Amino acid sequence: MNRLLASALCILVGSGPVVAHELDDAITKFVGAAGFEHADAAAIEQDLNAFWLDFETISPGGQVGPIEKAVLTATSAIPSTRTRTAIAYGEMIDEQMGTVSFIEVRHYNLGPQIRSDAIDAYGAENVGTTEEFGAGDHMAWRFVFVPLMNNSAVLLDVSNRTISEDDAAADDCSQRPCLDPYASFEDIAEWEAVGGALPDWPAQYPEVSDGTATPARTIAELAVLGFWANAESGGYQWTGGEHPEAARSFQPYRFIDIDRNLGQELMIDTVWRETLLNDDAISEILFRRFQAGEVNLMRASIGR
Repeated sequence: MNRLLASALCILVGSGPVVAHELDDAITKFVGAAGFEHADAAAIEQDLNAFWLDFETISPGGQVGPIEKAVLTATSAIPSTRTRTAIAYGEMIDEQMGTVSFIEVRHYNLGPQIRSDAIDAYGAENVGTTEEFGAGDHMAWRFVFVPLMNNSAVLLDVSNRTISEDDAAADDCSQRPCLDPYASFEDIAEWEAVGGALPDWPAQYPEVSDGTATPARTIAELAVLGFWANAESGGYQWTGGEHPEAARSFQPYRFIDIDRNLGQELMIDTVWRETLLNDDAISEILFRRFQAGEVNLMRASIGR
């Protein structure tokens, strides 16, 4: 266990060494999964400080949720913005510690695939360079966050691995091949438009890139739409929502998928899928934010 994790556990755990031991075992199992290598959690937490814009607050970035922080780290690790991102979220609850978030982010670079398709269609002499289409490895990350003092999410531990091309080609992203840039979210649910407008709040990190929202911003907006975050008072605050009664250990029940700049125009398409609902009628609920110029909000549900 690294020193940051040990220190945080000493601060957070007030219910005795058994809870600390169980949590440490869970973190070790999650972050130390096969193929993953530990990264420097303290250094990554420090790197996140470069994103924060809410300097007037006591704790810049303190109201930002764990999923946004995980995505800020993963998306900044490679230069490509022609990407597909698959996020799986689970959590453990302790009366003394609060919510411990376990997040896996798989971040795929589809730039080379899109460039290859363009070469087939138009010829190599008419297609830009690999760097122009987006460079970078496919990567998987595992993060563990906890609330601490004035922060909704402090990074305790983290690991990552490079996803091989063969593994990426076999991976599934929300019932779609992860490396297929033409597989959209249209057919995964029966979408209904959501009327009205979301409340706005001061930027806490860069929220726009090339005219569209950044992945972290789209997650924040869907969190507000689904009541996993609050912005009614004029400021943004991650809350996480109600913990599912059926959740077990750190097994994921919240899934977010993001397609970014996979077509001819700049776009971002984000779907948030919540499972294990405390609801007798609905087994899953989905929210979607699509932007290619105009922003469209949608929702869908799956009955039991």
